[in-house]
Amino acid sequence: MTKFSYEVPIQNLEDFEPYQELYFALSFLCKRPKYFDYMRKKVVEGREVILDNSYNELQKPEEGGELVRIFKDLGASMLVSPNDNKWSIKELESAYMEVVNLVPKEKVLFVVKSKEEYDYFQGLGHHKFATTYEQRPTLPTPILMYSYHFLGFINPMEIRRYVPFSCDTAQPLKLALRGKTMEDWVKEGYPHYKTTPDFFNLTFSKEELDLAKRNCQWIKDNCGGYYGNATHQVEL
Repeated sequence: MTKFSYEVPIQNLEDFEPYQELYFALSFLCKRPKYFDYMRKKVVEGREVILDNSYNELQKPEEGGELVRIFKDLGASMLVSPNDNKWSIKELESAYMEVVNLVPKEKVLFVVKSKEEYDYFQGLGHHKFATTYEQRPTLPTPILMYSYHFLGFINPMEIRRYVPFSCDTAQPLKLALRGKTMEDWVKEGYPHYKTTPDFFNLTFSKEELDLAKRNCQWIKDNCGGYYGNATHQVEL
């Protein structure tokens, strides 16, 4: 079953602990002591932490060497290799090779945005990858079936159909900030509200917090979320 991680404002990190099936740490936030110390504590507690390169939030990825430094300091389980929608396959490979020269490749997720990228990285002998909410609708079904991590959440059907190992999202929280439930989101056709860096500086009111928690529970009830130690592993 798919594990969900919720992106949460720094002031509300502890409020969402009951809903975090794993932790998806953002590299740019790890430079803030409160956030880093919280994620490091989760690692020490034995929780799974994936380090992301922050491309979705900053529109540029963390540089490979710095990403590896944070990864090692944090003691994270895995990291997402630097990627950029504007990069060529050779540029993606260069960033990927910088990372896997310093980190075992089984701890690295490269990001697949096309069949060509998928085929190329398969040729490099790497099988564990992530797919983004922007490109998933255009990817062939077999690639989605083997995607280890879903970057972003499109709708419940894709989770139930493809059952990735994990998925990160802030949609339940961002809907709560608009006073909306997940049922509202479904009726409106699953609009995607993009996460910006300012989101992580917010502090939820009690009403927003209560609604966000109900929205997270909705995902557990409707997307087959698994609370505990999932054993599902995808290898090609």
